[in-house]
Amino acid sequence: MLVHNKLKEKLNKGEAVLGTWNTLSSSLVTEVLAQSGLDFQIIDLEHGPFAMDKVHLHVSACENSQCTPLVRIPSNSDWMALQALDQGAHGVVAPHIDSVDDAKALVNAVKYHPQGSRGFTPFSKAGGFTNTNVDEYVGRAINEILNIVIVESKEGLNNLEEILKVDAIDIIYFGAYDLSQALGHPGNTKHPDVVQAIQQGVEMVNNAGKYAGGFVPQNKDEIQELLDMGMKFITYEVDSAIIHKHVSGISSWFSKAK
Repeated sequence: MLVHNKLKEKLNKGEAVLGTWNTLSSSLVTEVLAQSGLDFQIIDLEHGPFAMDKVHLHVSACENSQCTPLVRIPSNSDWMALQALDQGAHGVVAPHIDSVDDAKALVNAVKYHPQGSRGFTPFSKAGGFTNTNVDEYVGRAINEILNIVIVESKEGLNNLEEILKVDAIDIIYFGAYDLSQALGHPGNTKHPDVVQAIQQGVEMVNNAGKYAGGFVPQNKDEIQELLDMGMKFITYEVDSAIIHKHVSGISSWFSKAK
């Protein structure tokens, strides 16, 4: 069964969307988060202990609850993008995009001919495991897959204007932690230098008609700040931190109450 990319439908309407980073590599945690009403999850193969051949489990866990599964690959590699996509990812998130050539390489890996050179098979989860609907599958793959790049270096910021000229790039995500380090304030994502650099980047993204994301907001006020900044691709928290925050709050209270 071919599944429409509901996240891209919302973005095309100009809607802001809410998701989270998925790092725990538990398909049950993925399913719980999907059922919570999030628009998307980023299955994080760069920082999470995921096995490539289990990506499809997280894709299914998301799709069953109308949550869009995106996959961050560990590096901007064509074979990694291909594996994520053939297992059903609705979009690929590529880290460390520093130049227009990096962005074009992602597009080439994700798109079928004539936009790119992604290896082709219909006999995959993405293709519905059959070659009876090839035309529909190719159309959806070309038109619905989201291409997301992470800008997290000074070089990436300096080349942002050129990166934004790559039509097939949908979302620019500003990696605040890596940028804080690159700008001389490691870990201090709220330092004025970091915030100003990202704010300027968001304005460029919006002016180019694309979508911006960044930071890891941990409460409603921080989410509102990002919306006010002009971001529409909101990555609320990380799965591990969501669990830790809830349980540690109760355990801290309990240690004093008993």
